[in-house]
Amino acid sequence: MDDPNEAIRPNFASEEYNDARQQLIEDGINAEQAARSLAALWTINNNADKERWALKQRQERLARQREEDEEEERLQQLKDEQEAARLEERKKNKNKYAPLVRGKVPSDPTILPAQYATRKLKAGDYCELHYFTNKGLDEAKASSPIAELDALVMLPSADGLHSWIPAAAVKDPKAAPVVKDEKLTREEFNEAAPRMISMMKVHDWPEDRILMHVQFWSVLQSHCWRHSPDTLKQKALLLYQSQQRRCWHLTIGSSQSWSLEEINQDLLFEAREELFNEKREKETAAAIQQAASVFVSANQSLLRPQAAGQPQLSIPSQKRPFAQTEELPGSSKKVRISRPPPATGPLPCCAVCLGRHPHRTVECAATQTWDKQFETFAERIRKGLWTKDRKQICTGWQRDEGCSTPRHDARHVCSGCGAATHGAQRCPRAQKASAIDAV
Repeated sequence: MDDPNEAIRPNFASEEYNDARQQLIEDGINAEQAARSLAALWTINNNADKERWALKQRQERLARQREEDEEEERLQQLKDEQEAARLEERKKNKNKYAPLVRGKVPSDPTILPAQYATRKLKAGDYCELHYFTNKGLDEAKASSPIAELDALVMLPSADGLHSWIPAAAVKDPKAAPVVKDEKLTREEFNEAAPRMISMMKVHDWPEDRILMHVQFWSVLQSHCWRHSPDTLKQKALLLYQSQQRRCWHLTIGSSQSWSLEEINQDLLFEAREELFNEKREKETAAAIQQAASVFVSANQSLLRPQAAGQPQLSIPSQKRPFAQTEELPGSSKKVRISRPPPATGPLPCCAVCLGRHPHRTVECAATQTWDKQFETFAERIRKGLWTKDRKQICTGWQRDEGCSTPRHDARHVCSGCGAATHGAQRCPRAQKASAIDAV
């Protein structure tokens, strides 16, 4: 179809249109009127053709615009897909695309802990100090990847949901066992703490949390127990550090959370008491084993089977002589070798049940005293001593030597009966030491 806007109206008065004019003349009009009528009819048809032409042009223009938009969108989508593939490639191979830092080789050793420790710190979770000791860093250097970098394993996160974690960042089950914080030496603690602070900064820990850990470890380092001749006090600082730092991580974000900056002396005493009880149990077991060995050696002739035909030795039990008294290694008590002696005398009474029988006193959950005569006055909460109405009691006051700190006299009450005149070791309800049969 040609453009009607370019059409030229013909001359309807010419001889070419005689037949058309004649048909109109026969209807009763003259030749001039017939020519004008034909011209008017042509103009009407031409205007209609112009409108149809304009509509067609608009439709074709819109179709072309739509095709252009679709092509542009397709090209943009292709470009976005290529960019996404490029970013995924950079994310998968970070080391390949890491920016190059132009500088000299550092003189200070670079801290490169195990990938497991790095993931823990990056997530803000609890991480043992062992990974930042010289031994832990050496193990990280010597360890080889336990899986392909693309391999993933499913692990539960802190909110209980499971997520996929790179297998290389999971603790290697074949690696050397991790030394707990309370088992570290003083030198190892001094090695690890500053390095962990540095890695906290690298992994963008909040400034207030970093300062809290700096203050926490500085207070422990300057504590009077740090250079005490009592090794249990020195170990109690490390045990307190391990217990409270782990508990702090478990309570983050809850209403029970707290700050590590200030040392809780009561819990520190509880840590030393726990170490003392553990040491006492080991010494008691060793003394019993030593006494049993001595007894067996001294009576080996009586226990040896007699040969056939030889008379059996028969010594009445009531007249059997006891072996000579001997002093056990590491003990000032002299005992008969025929009975295993107590290691260092009767155990101190428990601050909760007031009993002297062997058990973990710092975790005692008894609801009645040792003789079932009274309801317990106190209970253990996070290894501290609290009354049933949730008032804290001084643990040092319950020992034989008592507590000389005047800053919390209100806590100086007996955990067995509530009296302020004595502690648990002198409580009338406590089991008497004379009632305990030595093993």
